[in-house]
Parts: sequence; C-alpha cells; structure tokens
Amino acid sequence: DAACIGEVEKLTILTNQPLVVTAMGHGCRQMVQMDKYGFPRKGYKAKKPVPGWKTGDIINVVKGKNAGLKGVRIKTVRTKGNFDIRDGDKILSVSRNHIQPVHRRDGYNYSF
Repeated sequence: DAACIGEVEKLTILTNQPLVVTAMGHGCRQMVQMDKYGFPRKGYKAKKPVPGWKTGDIINVVKGKNAGLKGVRIKTVRTKGNFDIRDGDKILSVSRNHIQPVHRRDGYNYSF
C-alpha cells in the first residue's frame, strides 16, 4: 500500500518475512438471549472474570513452572484468575501473578 504513491524507479524491500495481520472480529454485543416473542429469556451475561485481561492478549510468563515463555496468546480467562495459554500443541495454565503483558488485544492477530 505504501508503495502506491506514483512512479518509483526502484523499490527495495528490506525484509523477506512480512507481518501477517488477521482481523479477529468483535464478538457479540447481545446482552441477553430473547425468546421468539422478543422477551428476555435468560439473565444477563456474567461480568468479566479477571478485570484488565482478555482472550487474545499477548503475554510473557516471567515466574512459575512455565517461566520463559514469550509472546504467547491468552486462550481462556478463568474466573479464579488463571489463564489457559497455548504453547505449540500443549495447553498450559498460568496464574495472573506469573505473567507480564506485552500487547493488549486490539481485534487483530499478528504473526510472521
């Protein structure tokens, strides 16, 4: 996109590995399920389990059994303050006291 500015004699690309950006969607804003007549069928959704943390946040694990993992994505936020993260094919559980944020979720997934 940035190269589309007009006629350019020579364009030098300094990387052979581009950043791949994937839109992840926005979830659902529906606050309560409705019946076929439009009346609320169930109660309101529960509050967020751990304030400040969301699925999709990128973290570093700095303490605990899984210390040293860098740039992993939070897969699930549990109500007790634990998170499920994916490291390859394994799903690991880490405490919120053992992690450090790198990038907050912004609706996109970044990879190389």
